[in-house]
Amino acid sequence: MAPRPALSTPLRGWRCPQCAHRPFSSSPQVLAVGPEHPRYIDVPEPPQQTVPDRKFVKGRLPVPRDVFSGARGQDKASEEWLHDHTQAPKERSVEKGSREEWKHKMSDMRRRNLREGLASLRARKDREQRLRSERSTENQRKREALLNRPEREDERLTTPSTGLDPDLLRQHTPSAAELAPIRAAKQANLQAHTSAKRAERLDHLHTLYLNAKTFIVTPQQLDQAVDEAFGTVEDPVVFDGDQQYDPTGFYSTGMRNAQSQSVWAQGKPERVQDMLNRANGQGGKTAMESAGGLAGINKDRVRRIGEVLTGGKMEKEDASR
Repeated sequence: MAPRPALSTPLRGWRCPQCAHRPFSSSPQVLAVGPEHPRYIDVPEPPQQTVPDRKFVKGRLPVPRDVFSGARGQDKASEEWLHDHTQAPKERSVEKGSREEWKHKMSDMRRRNLREGLASLRARKDREQRLRSERSTENQRKREALLNRPEREDERLTTPSTGLDPDLLRQHTPSAAELAPIRAAKQANLQAHTSAKRAERLDHLHTLYLNAKTFIVTPQQLDQAVDEAFGTVEDPVVFDGDQQYDPTGFYSTGMRNAQSQSVWAQGKPERVQDMLNRANGQGGKTAMESAGGLAGINKDRVRRIGEVLTGGKMEKEDASR
């Protein structure tokens, strides 16, 4: 007897492929599906995805059609219409228990059902219309009562302002006689605002006209303004003072009464407090400063008075004349 061939697979018990590897983790294992599969990306789903629809209740009446339409202006539940469509047949002698007798009974039943059905449908329709009308009337009455009810005491005591109009708080629509003075006041305010805005624009236009002569509009005027402000290379602008600015950052105290190239040689600039003191009429540090400040204030006052009297703008140079 020839020996049996060896088995290609070892002799061991069968195990489930899904249970062969059980990792100690709570994350789900990736399924071996392709990118086109809807389960390729694991999206968590809630326990209840959609709420089920209400079940159909047996015996529920569908929406009935209008059986009273198509009567050409007549009421199908009236006696005239029923008399014309449910007339009794002529008396005929039929054999008892025959087919003709059965047909006569069925005809009588159809006529009776038609009369009773139309009468019951008319009664139900009238009842539904009456209930719908009563419900609508009641809703309108409640709405009007809510709109016209007085303000509650707690709301009146807790309003942000106590000077509010009670009629407006009750959402009262004012009449034409009440709106007339309000509209007149609004129109007067609008006219006053328009006039003030027009006067302001005219004042700005006049100021622009006065300042237009100092505008730089040509290259020659620009060069002249630059030369007047900074001077030229041969004749730069200098400031007279008792100190000369040193390029190293220090003042040379040894050179007195010399021309300096720094504006700081004329002293410290004017402070905001000095401007406030001059505007309030307070004196400066010296008698000359106090006199100069009062003179400047008087010039400004005279210029403003002249502008009010003439109705136009005046230049500061003209006011000093």
